[in-house]
Amino acid sequence: GIVSIMTLTVLAYERYIRVVHAKVIDFSWSWRAITYIWLYSLAWTGAPLLGWNRYTLEIHGLGCSVDWKSKDPNDTSFVLLFFLSCLVAPVGIMAYCYGHILYAVRMTVQVIRLLKYEKKVAKMCFLMISTFLICWMPYAVVSLLVTYGYSNLVTPTVAIIPSFFAKSSTAYNPVIYIFMSRKV
Repeated sequence: GIVSIMTLTVLAYERYIRVVHAKVIDFSWSWRAITYIWLYSLAWTGAPLLGWNRYTLEIHGLGCSVDWKSKDPNDTSFVLLFFLSCLVAPVGIMAYCYGHILYAVRMTVQVIRLLKYEKKVAKMCFLMISTFLICWMPYAVVSLLVTYGYSNLVTPTVAIIPSFFAKSSTAYNPVIYIFMSRKV
């Protein structure tokens, strides 16, 4: 999930640089971005293994995740920073980038052919981001409910649906690529 949202964030930034600033990102930048995405993701997923929170079975008992229920200040600080760093900040960056892209596309009348392509790519990225958020937001809400003491509202049956839906999100991007890009 972290790799997915960070990849979408970097794609939004790349589109922003391309459309708003008319700069092309080179191959070495792309590889550095991929490396940073994976290192960032490994840092957040490795933190519980090093003692900042921990991994435990989810409410439904079919998968594992960080310990959302723990009331230890160390664990709740992880959950809060995890939520801010791996959901709120990336979504904010994507909103900023795509907001500026939409503004730039509307304000620019030149190079219509290029803009058509850029609009199509921007639409595809927007659909990927929307799909990701639709898949992961219920899981984030359930996790935060459990973290902040409302676990009585979350039964195993209620918890399993957002969990499976969130984890299925990786299957949707290839489908979006296939239907929206002739090159794929």
